[in-house]
Amino acid sequence: MPNNEAFEGLLDREIETMRILLLAKSSRTAITLEEYVKVRTLQGTGLDVIKQDLLTDLREGGRIFGEFRNSVKATAAGSINRLRDDAEFSEIGVDLKYRWSAVLVNTCSDCLERHGTVAEWDEWEVIGLPRSGSTVCRENCKCVLLPEESTELAPIRRVKK
Repeated sequence: MPNNEAFEGLLDREIETMRILLLAKSSRTAITLEEYVKVRTLQGTGLDVIKQDLLTDLREGGRIFGEFRNSVKATAAGSINRLRDDAEFSEIGVDLKYRWSAVLVNTCSDCLERHGTVAEWDEWEVIGLPRSGSTVCRENCKCVLLPEESTELAPIRRVKK
C-alpha cells in the first residue's frame, strides 16, 4: 500500500533540491556571462560584437549557453528519475533494505564501488541516493536501488543510444 505521506515529503524535498540546483546553474552561467563581457570589453571588443557573439552562442548552443542547456537538461532528467524512484519506494516501502545496482554506461568510480552494497533506505539517504549529487556522476547517474532480495547481482549493462 502506498505511503502518501512519505511520498509527499519526498516530493517536497525533490522540488526544493531542483530549485537549488537550477539556481546554482543559472548563477554559474550569469558569472560566466559577466566574466565574458568584462574580459572582451577590457580587450577592446565593442558591445555590438559581444552581443552578436552571445546571440550566436545562444542560437548554436555554444560554450556558454550550450553548457547551461546541458546542465539544465541533466538536472531535469535527474529530478524526473528521482521522482520516479520516490514514487516506487513509497509504493514498495522505505523499511526494506536496498542493493545499489550500477548501470554500466560511463559508470563513475563511486557507483562501481557502491555496486552490490546493501543498506536500509535511511542509510542510503545519508550515504547518497542515485542522482542525488553524492557521486562523481551527480544527477547523470543511471544506477538504481533494488530490493535486497533482487536476483540482479551483476552490474546492469545498458548500451548507448
